[in-house]
Formats: sequence, C-alpha cells, structure tokens
Amino acid sequence: MSSIKYNSKVVLNYSLTSNNQIFETTFEKEPLEIIIGESGLPQLIEASLYGLKCGDKKEYSFDSRDIFGKYDKNKIVTSSKKSFKNYKDVKAGDIIETEKDGRSYFITVLEVNGDQILIDFNHPLCNKDVRFKVEIIEIFNDS
Repeated sequence: MSSIKYNSKVVLNYSLTSNNQIFETTFEKEPLEIIIGESGLPQLIEASLYGLKCGDKKEYSFDSRDIFGKYDKNKIVTSSKKSFKNYKDVKAGDIIETEKDGRSYFITVLEVNGDQILIDFNHPLCNKDVRFKVEIIEIFNDS
C-alpha cells in the first residue's frame, strides 16, 4: 500500500477547529485534492501528511504560531466600508475570505463604526490552539 510522499496526489477530507468550533472543513462536502509540495497548505500541516496511507484518519494539535505566525497588532487597520461593496451588512465578527496577488487569505471584521471598519489581517486562528483532523481517501504516486 502506498504512502504519502513528496509529489503524491492526495484526495482527503480535513477540518481545522479551535475551541471546539469548526473553522474550515471538507467533511460532508467535496474532498480536497492536493499535490504534496504544491498544496498551498501551511508547511507544518502538509508535513503531517507524509507517511499516511489510504484510509488513515489522524488528528493533530498545533500551536497557531507554528502555522500562521505570531499575532501582529500592526495588521489591525481601519478601512472604508466602501472597500466592502461586495458584502451586504458587514458586521463585527464576520470572517471574510479575500484574495490579493493571487493568494487567498482571511480577514476578520472587528468593529463597524459608520463608514469605517476596523479589520484584522491576522489569520482568524492566530493565537489559538488549532486541531487538524484528516482522513486520507486516495493516494496517487508516480511509479
């Protein structure tokens, strides 16, 4: 039975949780298909997949600083509500996925005050314990 290694094409289900709240999951949805080494997943999470085999189910705990870096207060900025024109009724607590320079990232709305929005560009799981749960569905290795 083959195991996950560099360049493996892997079909998997995963979830990221913190404080027993699901942040992101593919369970009960479409599984994710990735290529190890090109997945775009944080390096620590991708490294935890090496050696797993088809059918394996694992759960890992990580310190978010090891995945998302240290919390940076300088990433809290004020922006105009006009910059969120594609979102109706933006409110505190909203987590919005956005894209810049071809990269996807999340921002958290901290406060809405009239036309001004206080936003946090730190990853929403920054400064939290993170649980990564994975189920390996298929592995394709070049022979």
